[in-house]
Amino acid sequence: MGLRAGHDQIYFGRWRRMEANSIDLRRAYHQLERLLREIAVALESEDLPAARLDLGKAIDALHASGPGEDGPEALRHLDHALSYAHRVIGDLLHEKGLPPHSPADFAGWFDAGEVPFREDW
Repeated sequence: MGLRAGHDQIYFGRWRRMEANSIDLRRAYHQLERLLREIAVALESEDLPAARLDLGKAIDALHASGPGEDGPEALRHLDHALSYAHRVIGDLLHEKGLPPHSPADFAGWFDAGEVPFREDW
């Protein structure tokens, strides 16, 4: 799975819905963990110091939540990790001369009707 698709799968995931439970948060944690590993591999061959810094921030935010945590703090940390991951993906796309990634462009592929903050798109 590509980095953008992996990001969007997490972005539109059940963990961001009001009825999310601890299993959904744990699944999001592990999906984010995999995505960050894939991003790290993609960054190995690139000279992007800002992206490496953002990747470190994403990893720190992810570890601050922990795989078994739930509640508002865990949600905040997962959301921050995903946001930093998005920034790194944007840097990688820019380096390759590609347009920036916007999850809103792919909302039709997901059940995005209940994603918080959709009105901000």
